[in-house]
Amino acid sequence: MRLRFASLAATSAAALALLAPTRARAYDVLATPCAAAPLTCGIGAIKFDRVDALPIQWSFDTGWVPQGSPLEVHVWADVWANTHVALAGQLETAWPTAMTLQAPGNKEGGDFGFHYGADFGAQGKVTISVLGKSYSWTGDIPYVPQFDLQVKDAKTFDAWGYAPGVGLKGETMPQKIASVSVGSLIGGSIPGIDGGFELDVAMELEASYVTDRIVVATTDGKETAGGPITASDGQSSTPPASGGSLELDVHPEGTVRYDGVIHMIPSFYVSLLGNQWTIPIVDIPIAFPITQNAWIFDKQRVHVPLPDLALSEKVLDFGELTVGEKKTLLYQLWNAGEARAVAAMTTSDAITFPLLDTGAALDPGLTYEAKVEFIPSKGGPFAGQIAVLSNDPKAPVQLVLLKGTAKAAALPPPLPATPEAPAATEKGTCACTTVGAPGGSDGRALGLGMVAAVALLRRRRRS
Repeated sequence: MRLRFASLAATSAAALALLAPTRARAYDVLATPCAAAPLTCGIGAIKFDRVDALPIQWSFDTGWVPQGSPLEVHVWADVWANTHVALAGQLETAWPTAMTLQAPGNKEGGDFGFHYGADFGAQGKVTISVLGKSYSWTGDIPYVPQFDLQVKDAKTFDAWGYAPGVGLKGETMPQKIASVSVGSLIGGSIPGIDGGFELDVAMELEASYVTDRIVVATTDGKETAGGPITASDGQSSTPPASGGSLELDVHPEGTVRYDGVIHMIPSFYVSLLGNQWTIPIVDIPIAFPITQNAWIFDKQRVHVPLPDLALSEKVLDFGELTVGEKKTLLYQLWNAGEARAVAAMTTSDAITFPLLDTGAALDPGLTYEAKVEFIPSKGGPFAGQIAVLSNDPKAPVQLVLLKGTAKAAALPPPLPATPEAPAATEKGTCACTTVGAPGGSDGRALGLGMVAAVALLRRRRRS
């Protein structure tokens, strides 16, 4: 059991080091291990900020009012809205059962603000008759300042601002923005005329923002298979990534809605030869056209480091052993990815193929050497497998097939036969062998018969 740098791993590490500056420029956010599940989860902080580059602009024009009156005014205004939306949250990527994507928003991570203003202009028209003589004048009313009537508001909210979204409302009290002497303005055209022009303005303005969806796409521009994220607890998914990392492009898409009313309150009066005329209008409210604008943020690319566990062997062949022998083989686990890899190994037959290593943890670029034994208990072919379970998202389970053959041990040669013991003899003058059990009746009878036969033989010789 050894943990070491393999030559291939060292070469790859060197290559990664050379590519590091390029990668740093290729993405915006580098994901780091999640606190709760550092081996199977990466999280990257993402922030988005947009100000309307070309301010939304409306032009308001009252036309000549009140038509047919001795005194008429024509007032116009250009209203602009500068709107700002900022969002902050994370892209969370979890594996290995599937590449699950979530985008939790930061508490108070959103900021919504607007800044409205208006520029005004005015004209006047006088059509009066005194003592049978008619007087008329039409022209610009100068000295209506380019007054920046500003309405501002801002609010923080919990990102991402899904429906119903977040709204702002600002309003002003009527403000006098113009006061002009009519006598000095048109006295040359109508001698003896006097009077004045004033303009008060008030604004009621509203804006709302809602995030419609968060789009997550691969670097080739294709949205992830799980679709966009459309709620704070929503999620997406993508197939397991091949290689040692995953890169995703993320951006929110929302809608800004504008609404409001601008109040123009002109006051126009003249006097001539003891006669006085006044415009009979108190307030000219003009509603904003309800406007909705798509609010699409620039994308951010998130780089998620992943483990990538490679096995040096798919099959281990122990060859042929004799029953009673054992053999050990090595196989290597190499982490070719960019995140820490962990693995647990199990065997299908712990008696015949016991493992000497059941787990490994490898930092990027490291190789681990594990061992397995073959101990056959009888003759015949054997097969098994090692299951390597890891946090590699594309290959969470990998197999190493095991095989070997055993033959029975040779039998020992048979033991030599044991020789039979010789029969016992009695020492005497006749040198004869005693038959039967000593002292038995058969032995005594046989002995007496032998004595009688010898005596008979001797008598015959003497005769």
